[in-house]
Amino acid sequence: MSQRQVLQVFEQYQKARTQFVQMVAELATRPQNIETLQNAGVMSLLRPLLLDVVPTIQQTAALALGRLANYNDDLAEAVVKGDILPQLVYSLAEQNRFYKKAAAFVLRAVGKHSPQLAQAIVDCGALDTLVICLEDFDPGVKEAAAWALGYIARHNAGNGAYLKTGLLKFRFIR
Repeated sequence: MSQRQVLQVFEQYQKARTQFVQMVAELATRPQNIETLQNAGVMSLLRPLLLDVVPTIQQTAALALGRLANYNDDLAEAVVKGDILPQLVYSLAEQNRFYKKAAAFVLRAVGKHSPQLAQAIVDCGALDTLVICLEDFDPGVKEAAAWALGYIARHNAGNGAYLKTGLLKFRFIR
């Protein structure tokens, strides 16, 4: 096999991952597809794509997870049980603005369903990272972080007090 043929295999692999994650994100916008996606084990297929070497694949995987988690509390719970939250929180501090928006969307989608899911977000250390995202230069990242923080605080007065303290620090730092 020539070098060109070997490289073609890798290009095809990247294209297939890209097409897969884009199609799942698109399918997740339609409620009639959610159960089929869930039964096909889509959550476990999307999780490793959050760590893909291609940033677009990472972002689109996060977007798809957010759309799924936004749909119902069972899927939001699957995000928590699949150990996806720590991965998102870690990457939230390290990635580009597009990923940050998508990751904050996932956190918002999970946190909106119940106090227990909101607490799971707090337990994985997301609050500090989300407050830091409020300092981002991109208004979309700030907005996504604010939405996520709002949904988390809505479920728990203790989180609201913590957020108020964090936001006051944020205000005085700026």
